[in-house]
Amino acid sequence: MWGLGFGSWDLGLGIWDLGFPLALSVACRTKLSRRQYPGDTAISVRSRALGGHQMIRIARPIAAGVLFVLLLSATAAAQQQPARSIVNITGQLYRAQNDNHYTVFLVTSEGVIMSDPINRDFSRWLKNEISTRFRVPVRYVVYTHRDWDHASGGVVFADTAQFVGHINMLAGLAPPEGNPPMPSADAALDANRNGVIERAEAKGNSAIAQRFDLFDYNHDGIVNSAEVARGSVNDVYAPTVTYSGAHEITLGGKRVRMLPLGAAHSDDSVVLHFPDERAVFSADILQVKRLPQGLTPTVGAYIDAMKTINAIDYDHALTGHALAGRKQDALDLQRYLEELAIGVAAGVGAGKSLADIQRTLTLDSFKGFERWDMVRVGHIASVYATLKGTTAQTGTR
Repeated sequence: MWGLGFGSWDLGLGIWDLGFPLALSVACRTKLSRRQYPGDTAISVRSRALGGHQMIRIARPIAAGVLFVLLLSATAAAQQQPARSIVNITGQLYRAQNDNHYTVFLVTSEGVIMSDPINRDFSRWLKNEISTRFRVPVRYVVYTHRDWDHASGGVVFADTAQFVGHINMLAGLAPPEGNPPMPSADAALDANRNGVIERAEAKGNSAIAQRFDLFDYNHDGIVNSAEVARGSVNDVYAPTVTYSGAHEITLGGKRVRMLPLGAAHSDDSVVLHFPDERAVFSADILQVKRLPQGLTPTVGAYIDAMKTINAIDYDHALTGHALAGRKQDALDLQRYLEELAIGVAAGVGAGKSLADIQRTLTLDSFKGFERWDMVRVGHIASVYATLKGTTAQTGTR
């Protein structure tokens, strides 16, 4: 009996300072015009950042260059705006996009039940869209889990909404304590070797460099190992309503059910079920024609989570990333995980090395899935490590 962790198997837009002598800064929504004067040109800047309309006279020889730089900056700002949209799924259930992150919301006569807020900028946009289109407030924000890239920004809805999340979210958002070992990749940022990462040391493409303020719980300008372990969750609004088992909320005659998904991905992961709309929503665990990045903590935990999702009677499989689909897509993901687990277990039982299993267990029927070529080898290493009782070198997150 292999330790696989499931069932009887135990598989175990910003503002640019253009650097002119006039110290002109423009926001992305800037309107420009010009007027000729003897020997120079006046550039008219209409911008919220400048408080309305300003006229700036600049020598004619450099005016064309100034206009070019201003227009280039405005174009760059427009290009950096995230892709956003709202798509009707069925009835009054909608899926909202922020680049490759998605959330869902259900409109009722008494207000809106929505899921993950994603971030503040998106939440402000979505709040305005909901108010303009449907003219009702958001009454519930229902989290799928606490990861910063899904759960941040909820404070935007705090004036009207209750926040609902698995009880384990509270521990994950609690003040950092203790002095756990710092992961080696993060410790490498500690140039002066004083045991913490100062803002000046947070460089490169590391998570700490990119999200320093979201890690720095007490805003003291340093990130210690406890803050690293807590994660970049400073902007996650804590749930005001928690639960540990199945939970249901109702509003305007509509229902949303929350079912815990065990330890898969995080210990507070849940799937949202919209019974009347015959839909489910899960971020990071449920994928459509796409493989998960990692299998934390084990492939068995992921199989159990997918079994929980697929035990629900539903049609629409709504995800927190990339494509949405149908129930068959969710069943296909479960089948991938099971074939992965069975294949690695068979290889270990036959005395094969990890390299041999990675070479021969190709899982070709899933070649069309996004990330197949990126994560298959790592997934095999993760399952192999679980069976051997060791730590996988790659593919565990």
